[in-house]
Amino acid sequence: MLLEEDYFQLEESGRSAELVKRQYESLIGKPFYISNIRPATLGDGIISLNDYEKKEFLDIFNNSDEKRWIKFVPASGAASRMFIELKAFQEEKNKKGFSFNKYLNSSKGIILKKLFKKLKKLPFFTKIREELIENFKNLDENSFDFFEKFIHLVLKNFDTYPKALIPFFIDKKGQEWTPFEAQILESISLEGEKKETSIHLTIDKTHRKLFDNTLNIFRSKKGVDLDASFSVEYSHQNRLTDTPCVTLDDQLIRDKLGYLIFRQGGHGSLLENMNHLDTDFIWIKNIDNILLGESNKLSEKWMKILAGKLLSIQKSIFEYLRKLEKLKGSAGLDKIVKFINENFDTEYDLKPNNKLSHEVLFDYLNRPVRICGMIPNEGSVGGGPFWKKELRGKSLQIIEGVELDDSIEEHKKAISNSTHFNPVMLICGITNYKGEKFSLHDFRDEKRSMISRKVYKNKSIKILEWPGLWNGGMAEWNSIFVQVPKETFNPVKSIIDLLR
Repeated sequence: MLLEEDYFQLEESGRSAELVKRQYESLIGKPFYISNIRPATLGDGIISLNDYEKKEFLDIFNNSDEKRWIKFVPASGAASRMFIELKAFQEEKNKKGFSFNKYLNSSKGIILKKLFKKLKKLPFFTKIREELIENFKNLDENSFDFFEKFIHLVLKNFDTYPKALIPFFIDKKGQEWTPFEAQILESISLEGEKKETSIHLTIDKTHRKLFDNTLNIFRSKKGVDLDASFSVEYSHQNRLTDTPCVTLDDQLIRDKLGYLIFRQGGHGSLLENMNHLDTDFIWIKNIDNILLGESNKLSEKWMKILAGKLLSIQKSIFEYLRKLEKLKGSAGLDKIVKFINENFDTEYDLKPNNKLSHEVLFDYLNRPVRICGMIPNEGSVGGGPFWKKELRGKSLQIIEGVELDDSIEEHKKAISNSTHFNPVMLICGITNYKGEKFSLHDFRDEKRSMISRKVYKNKSIKILEWPGLWNGGMAEWNSIFVQVPKETFNPVKSIIDLLR
């Protein structure tokens, strides 16, 4: 599998040969299928907060100021997926006998038809229009020619651009705003009067200057209250989290010089970045799941409510852990079991096995905690909430769609009965009862690596991705799922989503 010269390559690059061997075995071995799962639903794994609880948790968050908070935003992705329909249109229009009207009224052209009718609602319409007028005089804005040239310019300007820096919004003053800027505004609003606001973005290192330029523009914009102190941090996906890839006949892929080729290992690689954050709590939010200003207030409110819920539950956990450490078997174990039943596993039954009872309960509680927002699944796709049986009982998991196979009866049943999905609004507590940071890698389920197919040099290949950041990457955390309003979920997956 590995050649003698591979060991020199791995050593020089700082990679572990043993890890690469294990990753290769995962790529060529039998696929791992997650088992013993069933959907978490409202009242059975997903809780709904009443008005009193919402106010209580909001007050808890607003009155806490001794803890450190950071918002963590994965933002390294390019915008190319937003423009799939535009690129398909460009391919179609070059085919013999192409008819613009027929295409718009075909199944392929549904998105383009809507875009053609509402083109002026795009937040960057004015910018692209001005560029067109400058280069093409007397161009009819309602013509096919204008539309075709408009799409060409959109792809030219934005196709390989960071999604975080594309104008997603335009305010009443005509100012453009990117999701990066909107995320900063949300962070400032979340922290309120607290002494400092911090946002951490994972970006492609080649885009750093673009982010710095946008940040400078943000600081200079009128109408933005920047009296609050805020900091923006960046990190990059560690190259040592890249993974090997193989051909469909399980041969390691190499370059022209015979060196092993490694590819980025998915968003699960970002657990390494998150593990280095110097903070007590982390908000996780996708870069494109954001609105601007007043439109974003409901999302901000719920992020604070979930944060208050986390502070409340963590306070109880820490009290029980201190009692278990000090009093051991005299710490009131029945009360602690009841606490676990009420918050993490209704069927949990203390089974000491080869450990003392208080040690089992200590191990159960002494781990990172997360509160996850869940919304009813109305045809949207995304990670879903499930129960999974484990040695310690059962736990709540977010399972990625690619981890499920509808040809497996258990998975098919779980998918058909699933009612919610995760909009990626997570509040995470990553310190223990002594104020020490957990090593987050200790709570990842390595078996939940994901294998997918990509194209390399026009050939299909298999690549390995680390367990997803909020999927297998947090499998051993203690989790609470809370239903949040669907209005808090506003992703931009396609250009058509900007027509709001």
